[in-house]
Formats: sequence, structure tokens, C-alpha cells
Amino acid sequence: MKEKIMENKKRIVINLILTLIYAFITFVFVLHHEIWADEAQVWQIVKNLSVFDLSLFKHLVNEGHPAFFYLLVMPFAKLNMSIFIMQILCWLSTVISVFLLLQYSPFNRYTKFSIITSAGFMYFFPVIARSYSILPLLVFLLALIYKERTKHPFVYALLLVLCANTHVIMFGFAAVLGIFFMIENFKNDKKYAFSSLVVILGFAAVVAQLWGSEGANSMINFSLQNIGRSLIIVPLQFFVNALDFNNSILFVINKVSYAPVLYGLYVFVFLGLYIILCCGLWFYDKKIFVVNLSGVLFQFFIYIFAYSALMYPSRIFCAFIITVFCYWIALRQDKQQLPKIFSRSCINAILAIFFLMTCFNGFNYALKDISSNYSSAKETALFIKENIPQDSVLIPTEDGCALGIYYYLPDRKFWSLRRHSYIKYMKWIKEDNDVYEDYYFTKLLNDNIKKYKLKNVYIISSDFMNLHHFEQKMPDKYKRVFSSSKALSLGESFDVYKFEE
Repeated sequence: MKEKIMENKKRIVINLILTLIYAFITFVFVLHHEIWADEAQVWQIVKNLSVFDLSLFKHLVNEGHPAFFYLLVMPFAKLNMSIFIMQILCWLSTVISVFLLLQYSPFNRYTKFSIITSAGFMYFFPVIARSYSILPLLVFLLALIYKERTKHPFVYALLLVLCANTHVIMFGFAAVLGIFFMIENFKNDKKYAFSSLVVILGFAAVVAQLWGSEGANSMINFSLQNIGRSLIIVPLQFFVNALDFNNSILFVINKVSYAPVLYGLYVFVFLGLYIILCCGLWFYDKKIFVVNLSGVLFQFFIYIFAYSALMYPSRIFCAFIITVFCYWIALRQDKQQLPKIFSRSCINAILAIFFLMTCFNGFNYALKDISSNYSSAKETALFIKENIPQDSVLIPTEDGCALGIYYYLPDRKFWSLRRHSYIKYMKWIKEDNDVYEDYYFTKLLNDNIKKYKLKNVYIISSDFMNLHHFEQKMPDKYKRVFSSSKALSLGESFDVYKFEE
């Protein structure tokens, strides 16, 4: 007994040390990360809206996101703290999830190492401050309490609700677990009735918050019009972007003449490993197999029929942590007769290889983020602050791309040509899908200037779609006064023009 206690203490110490090493490495990445549009949007929303007049919830219908993450960061924004606190919350959540994985998961040391060094855990979850970042913690806490869910039904129900209310793509995963939980408790003691009610109300809250998002947000559009294209693009992005969103693998093989073939093979192997992992759950626990399948298919449903944006790796790794959760549960079971490929040792090896294959992507992003700008919003904001008069009107060519600049210049006036008003955060509307040619943009700009008597106008143009080249087409109207450094994220490099009326 004494030896067991000593061994457990030793394991805790070792895992704490490993977690601290992980925390230090990723914290360095966080310190070098520049805030970009999607991160700034969350902060600007919670800073300018309120829960008391319901303006936050009314706006979140337009965002297409449930409220939990916004409510989590809102107190800090209201206290006029730096957005860095949101980065720390996301980083800290991932750090804690790593300790839980090391200390309590049933995986061997090699599998744990590969998961921790994967692109999701080495960069996308701890560094990009979005709601995705707190999902590993919630999912791993669910895995930790899963076996004791009947002893702690309220805690389990609350975690399910928080997971569903963090991001809509986790609704399918949490809902299926919630349904199984309520079925298990249906014939049990009445004390479980309250926890079932928590699950029902929590999931109903997600539906209530997002009801009407399709009509409110131009980027969310349930349509069969491009179903064929989406059915091809979404699975392709799902696997390619997880491995190589910015050609991270090619830096290893780009000197080889048949590099595209090797890269195609790399993606094919990655796909094969994922299919094996999904199928393996059937032999361990059919209920857990359904949880994994439902969780991932629901995400695909959202990507195919709703989201028109790119499938970023942060989203993709939310599907992978579902698989980690499912094997966390499955490998705790004592299964004797299994096909050899699905034995405990083989599953650990497949998981290890699968996540290790993504590590190039994570480290590539991290190194690029350190050596260059993830977003050049901060750099552009500094130029504006030091060189453009305070009473000037700043007009972005794309309202959403300048969100990071809004954050860094809270006292400046940003005018939206589409909304005909000053703005502090983005509201997605149908007109956002319009593409402005340079001459049409100038006509719209002139109309706004005359109608609203805007003076001393400067234009902020991003590299989104590389649409605008004002200095080439209309040098008499636009004088470029600043060009930012290139940015790692699309749409986050900027030019600033002085508009000559």
C-alpha cells in the first residue's frame, strides 16, 4: 500500500513537471501571437454589449455561437482589462487539460506524448484564443467523470451542457451523451430527475440562442445549392488542413521531385488511420462508437450545410478530441477477444502515429507566428495612432477584416459603408457577400461621404481576396501611406490610403 502511494505521488510529480514544460513552451508561443479578427470580435462584442438588456444574446443569434465563452470573458472586458487575459484563459484551459491527459488517461506514454505535441495541443488550442480552446478541458473532464456519472449526475450533466454551449459543433457529441445519460437514469431513483432536467434545459438553451441564425448571418446558409461541391471540399479540408494548412509538410519533402505524390500518400495514410480508429470503437463499446460517429457527423453536417468559411484546424481538432474521449472510455474496459489490429497496444500505436503526423503543422505555425505576424492589425494600429489625426474617419474595405484594428484603437472612428454607421464589432449581413470592385467601392464611398458629411477619410484595405489596388487604378484618388508586414492569417495584412475628395 505504501509503495502504491509513493508510486502515485511520483507519477503526479513527473506529470506536473511535464505539464510545466508544456506550459512554458506554449506560453512562449502565446506571447508572440498577435490578435486577429475572430479573437478581437469576441472581445469587442462582450465589451460593447450587455446581458442585462439581452443585447448580447440578441447579437449571438447573428454570430451563430452559444453564449458560454462570451459570458466567461465578459467580466474581464467590462473591467477594461487587456485581451491578453482571454489568451491566458484559453492557454490555461489547455494546460490543465494536458495534465488531466497525462495523469488520468489510459493511454501509454508514447500516445500521450503524440497527442500533446500534435498541432491542436501545441499550437491551435493554447495559442488561438477562441472558444475551441476550452473544449479539451471540458471533454477531458467528461472522460474523467464518465465512469462515476451516476454518482455525480449533476456535475456530469453540467459538463455536458457547458460543452454544448461552448460551440455549436460540439452539440451533436454532447447531445448523444446526454440522451444516453437520460435513458440510463430513466428507471433509476428520482434523484436523477434534476440532472436530466439540467441536460434538457441546457440543450434547449443552445437551440433558443441560435434559433434564427440562418436568417441573421450571411455566412450561415442551409442550402442544397452547392451540396456536391461541399461534399468534396469539406472532407478534403478536414484531413488536408489538419496536416498542412500552410504547406507545413512540404518543407520536409519539397526538394523531392515527386513531393506531391508523397504528400498525397501522407494524407491518404492519415485518412486510413482515422477510419481504423473510428471503426475500432465498434469492437470496444458500440455506445461509444455511436457517440464518436454522431459527434463527428454532426460537425460535418454543420460544415457542409452551414459554414461558408474555411475549415480551420482549430475546428478540425475538436473532432479529434472526441475520438480521444471515446478511446479514453474504451481502453478502460477489459476486452479479451478483439481483432489484433484493435488490441490495446495497436490502438495506442495508431493513435500515436495519427497525432504525431500533425505535429509538423503545429510547429510550423508556431515558428511562423514567432518569426512574423499572425496578424498585422497591431502594427497597422500603431501606424494609425502615430500618424493619422485623431478626428479622421477610418473606413475598412471589408468590415470584418479590420476587427483587430478596432480593438487596438478603441477611441478611433471606424465607419462601415454597408451599415452606414460607426462600428466597434462586426454584424454579419447579406451584403457582406458583395464583392466591391475598386470603382464601385469609390462610388459607394463618395455617396457615404456626401450623405453623412464624413471628413478626413482614410481607407484600410486588407489582403482578403487581394481585391483592391487603388494606387494602380486611381492614383489621383488614393494615396497609399502605409503597408503592413505580411501576415500568417488570410486577410490580416493591411494597406492604409488617404482618400482625396
